[in-house]
Amino acid sequence: MPLDIARMIAQTEYDELWEKADECGEVPWQGNDFERRQSIPKQLGQGELRIIEMCPGLSIQIATYHFWRPVRLDYHCIGDEVLLSNFYLAGDRRIINPGIQFEEDRAETTGETCLCYIKEARSIEYFPAEQTLKSVGISVDLERLRFFGMTWDNAPFPLRSLIEGKSAQSFHQTLNQSTPAMQQALQQILNCPYQGVFKRMYLEGKVLELLVLQFDQLQRKQKASSANLNFRSADIERLHLAKAIIQRQLEHPPTLLDLARLVGLNDFKLKQGFRHLFGTTVFGYLQTCRMERAQQLLSDPSLTIALVAQRVGYASPSQFCHAFKRHFGMTPSDYRR
Repeated sequence: MPLDIARMIAQTEYDELWEKADECGEVPWQGNDFERRQSIPKQLGQGELRIIEMCPGLSIQIATYHFWRPVRLDYHCIGDEVLLSNFYLAGDRRIINPGIQFEEDRAETTGETCLCYIKEARSIEYFPAEQTLKSVGISVDLERLRFFGMTWDNAPFPLRSLIEGKSAQSFHQTLNQSTPAMQQALQQILNCPYQGVFKRMYLEGKVLELLVLQFDQLQRKQKASSANLNFRSADIERLHLAKAIIQRQLEHPPTLLDLARLVGLNDFKLKQGFRHLFGTTVFGYLQTCRMERAQQLLSDPSLTIALVAQRVGYASPSQFCHAFKRHFGMTPSDYRR
């Protein structure tokens, strides 16, 4: 994505423009508890963010932006325990979330749809100038997915650890282009013919329809990619055993070949099965376990950073600090403070 670096608005200037606009009353939230909207500062461009709350745990965010100058944001993102479903209707942008699963550096383009869970990560975002950016985002609480009966067995694999209620690594999963059925539902949301409570009921139905279409698209994509893997129940048990071995041996984890030998699988089936069953690579899962364990150990002030690094399998404290910052967007010392 070509950007004019000389004219680019960086994070500091972006924050200052928002702060000044807020001080002079230019960007107040307007509306009610059900639907709110906020315009962006006039010095940044034109556009607004609309947030529509349909019921507890389910909301829509409709964003329309047109920046006068290119924008590059770099900030630490802390999200809620929600699954985000995004549909990009106009404009192209680029986003980098170092350390997340599947797509840490990606272009988000017109017609694309995606699912993501960003609990905590660094976010670097690039927006071009003089281009309309329009997107519809759905935020759904994980408990609401469980309410519908979504379980580990019937959930697409990026969602399984979320549905289980276990700690999960942040991920971004691009799907195929939005289908005609999705496009129709999106237009019906943008041009809702009702007001008040009827609008709220209508939009909730359309949002659930979009989620069903998206989950079905994800499952079809996964079935197509895994049609030739042919996992037996014994293979699945061995993959769960491999997962347990990694959890027990963070300080001295086995190599990929040794792990495959320990559980009785070849390395290809171990790698493919791990991604299919758990939604991550063997190394990615090891890293997630190490970071979760490091968080726990850092809460003990009697342990030095070097000792924490050693206990989660890093021979070098500097390597541990680099991996921790890449995963959480801050150093272990900052996290401890």
